[in-house]
Amino acid sequence: GLFALGWFQTMFLYIPSMPTKTINHIWDIMLVERSMKIFFRVGTAILWLSQPILLNHELEGMMQYLNTFPDATILTHDILINCALQIKITNSMLAEIERWAVRK
Repeated sequence: GLFALGWFQTMFLYIPSMPTKTINHIWDIMLVERSMKIFFRVGTAILWLSQPILLNHELEGMMQYLNTFPDATILTHDILINCALQIKITNSMLAEIERWAVRK
């Protein structure tokens, strides 16, 4: 969706309620792993952790929530990073996403 575009274009700096400690840890992981996988893990973790709220809204409400995060508890370092690191993203998955994006 369009909300995710803003997340990825700015590497999560776009989310105003994202704590600095969380952003720093995301970038630390990216530099250590030398891979963009952490950004996909974090994006997926945000959606996973937001699932109970998102399922109770129509599309407009989902977009509003994902752009503002009125309750930014899930964005805290301990919750978001721990969830993101449990998500498996492989190089073949990234290659498939790239092929799909090129076709669009």
